[in-house]
Amino acid sequence: MINHLRNKIRNTPRRTWIHCGIISTIVLILLIIELVRLFSLTEIKAADLYLHQDPNRESAVVSEIPHGQHVKVIKQSNNWWYIKYNNKKGWIPSWLVGVDGYNVKTSDQLPQTTIVIDPGHGGSDSGTLSANENYMEKTYTLQMAKKVANELRQQHVNVIMTRTRDEYVTLAKRTQLADQSHADLFISFHFNSDNGNGNADGYGVYQYHSSDNKVANTVNDALDNLPVKSRGVSFGNYYVLRENQRPAILCEMGFMDSAHDIHYIQSSDYQQHVADDMSKALSKYFD
Repeated sequence: MINHLRNKIRNTPRRTWIHCGIISTIVLILLIIELVRLFSLTEIKAADLYLHQDPNRESAVVSEIPHGQHVKVIKQSNNWWYIKYNNKKGWIPSWLVGVDGYNVKTSDQLPQTTIVIDPGHGGSDSGTLSANENYMEKTYTLQMAKKVANELRQQHVNVIMTRTRDEYVTLAKRTQLADQSHADLFISFHFNSDNGNGNADGYGVYQYHSSDNKVANTVNDALDNLPVKSRGVSFGNYYVLRENQRPAILCEMGFMDSAHDIHYIQSSDYQQHVADDMSKALSKYFD
């Protein structure tokens, strides 16, 4: 039988071998192309995601994308990806794509949100000063904002900061960033002043639009275990609240010229305490 096989191979026309070689090469090339295409696609590691019509969680749901699917990213906008899946096109939150086990239908709403964190002042704008004028508000708004941002990111929130270093950012740019990113919430961090008298202390939450009362009260209530007293929720005619097209609050987390508050304002533990409570408050608010 072996001899028969040898004779058959020996008697096979050369043209046949050439055709077989060409076909094999084409098949191999197609296989390589398909593998390259597959590896160039993004795998959904979340348990389930919504495909939205627009790049925000408020827009209509076009489809659902289950775990393990591979999608093609066409373009990006504010950490949202425009993709094609099952002949449908839409937007998905890129920050949740790689979160193992995240299920949009059963998990908390907070991870789906985009929150703009605004460290008040910066650069040439020092903000208020401590009683001895040695410490500037801009330093501690940035420190606290970074801790809050980090805590929220650990909850898989899409966090955007108006500044990440000591630089001046106009009030208009801060509010525009919230609008452009279609933020679910804008939070501005500040520290208050009693005009150098040092007679006032405590934290306060401010809102301008009545539609922001609920989030302001939710945050204020969650912060009531801080070592500085609560001054409650108040109306604040501040630019970043008044001119903001997105839900917005401003948090004055103590008085720079208060001998009591400055100790906490400078404390990393206090800043983290605020970050922890803020995360819990927002989780409650969005759910």
